[in-house]
Amino acid sequence: MTAWDSAFLASPPLLGEDDRLPPAHKLYALRTLPMGEIKAIGFDMDHTLARYRSPEIDELAFKKAARLLVRERGYSPWLLELGYDPEFAVRGLVLDGLRGNLLKLNRERQVVRACHGSQPMTRPRMDAVYSRRRLSTAAKGFRSIDTLFEIPESHLFAQLVDGLDRGLIKAENYLQLFRDVRWAIDTAHRNGEMKAEILEHRAFFIPPDPQLALALDRLKRAGKKLFLLTNSEWTFTHGVLSHLLDGQDEAHPRWTDYFDLVVVSSRKPGFFLDTPEAKPLEGHPGCFSGGHTAWLEFMLGAEGEQVLYVGDHIYGDVLRSKKNASWRTLLLVPELERELRLLEAKAPDMRELLRLETARRRTLRRSSVLLDQWKRNRVRRHVLGPRLSSDAAVALDQEAAQLAASVEALQRRAEVQNLEVDRLMHAVEMAYNPMWGPIFRDRDEQTRFADQIQQFACAYTGRVGNLYMYDPLATVYAPLPALPHERLD
Repeated sequence: MTAWDSAFLASPPLLGEDDRLPPAHKLYALRTLPMGEIKAIGFDMDHTLARYRSPEIDELAFKKAARLLVRERGYSPWLLELGYDPEFAVRGLVLDGLRGNLLKLNRERQVVRACHGSQPMTRPRMDAVYSRRRLSTAAKGFRSIDTLFEIPESHLFAQLVDGLDRGLIKAENYLQLFRDVRWAIDTAHRNGEMKAEILEHRAFFIPPDPQLALALDRLKRAGKKLFLLTNSEWTFTHGVLSHLLDGQDEAHPRWTDYFDLVVVSSRKPGFFLDTPEAKPLEGHPGCFSGGHTAWLEFMLGAEGEQVLYVGDHIYGDVLRSKKNASWRTLLLVPELERELRLLEAKAPDMRELLRLETARRRTLRRSSVLLDQWKRNRVRRHVLGPRLSSDAAVALDQEAAQLAASVEALQRRAEVQNLEVDRLMHAVEMAYNPMWGPIFRDRDEQTRFADQIQQFACAYTGRVGNLYMYDPLATVYAPLPALPHERLD
């Protein structure tokens, strides 16, 4: 966090001061978002209202899952010696449980980077396995890493694949490892041990956001109905949100005072697909367990695009609420703040990359034209050869030699420019993640993760507190769509 960020969070700018928001505190609209038309705004809790300290919480999940595998599935104690590497995996990847691979896909669902276990795969090896075809990630053995909770799962699976390949553990195949890791991660989150440790040390694992209470209060005062919709059960939800919101505002002394409706144990994405009965929580008015979309809309008096839902899960929160309930969606991308800082820090390198790539393409275009002229020269020399005077033939041959020399020089220049582009691109991508690069792009291509955001999110941002600086009754405008020929830059 920069000094500007810290000062901003501690004391938001007043009217009359410099009102420019730093990029990390902005909402990025993909579709125009008319806030005045929205009657109800809902929030997920984990990694949305509550931003857990990372990588510490990821390491906790990794170690507890490893212990479960040793204790209950008979895995080698070698697992307990493994350290957690927070830099190994990023969100948006895909696990291939059949082959023991971790994949980064572009927007066409083609593999652009991969590793087998923890070892990077070369481009020829990737092509041999996946043939640059479009993958169906819904097929058997594939799992999308859509949430931050699944990052440790990726690393643990990779370590087990390495262990199987080296003969350190026994398993039938990679798919068994895949299923056991799935079981261990889910169990670590569901058996209560991990949640108990988080609540015991909540001041460490759940850092406060001074903007959160301000944002919720401003939305509520603007007449929005606020609701909580989380898969976490009541005890954990109460422990987390009381830590974050109790006593932050005299008008809302308890965290439940911010919400018109609280739904725990919601079973998303099943909440948007099934219709189980909602069960009131005794002693907690306005709080329920379970339920379904139609019931929630009835309780709030809002439906479809009158509802905005804020969550961090691209599938369970954003895709399903958009496709099955027609709600408007705001995706929380906690990694966005780091990506924006790196984008700013690497701006000079990115400008140099653009200059080099533009020059390389111009070189190749010029080379292509001169090569075509050389070919036309040779065709003319062949066709007209018998009828040409000796002077004309010599002139054509001299022109051909000059053209060939120019083409060769331009091709050598393009090779040098290409090496410069590759070197600088590699340095930029290493700053984001040594294995995977940035989560939104791979060289000049958007990733599958970025494409999913564009398809299903109305807007995205880094934290819920960013809503405070936006008028709850105004419109957040998306950039005007433009075809390439309409761009003025």
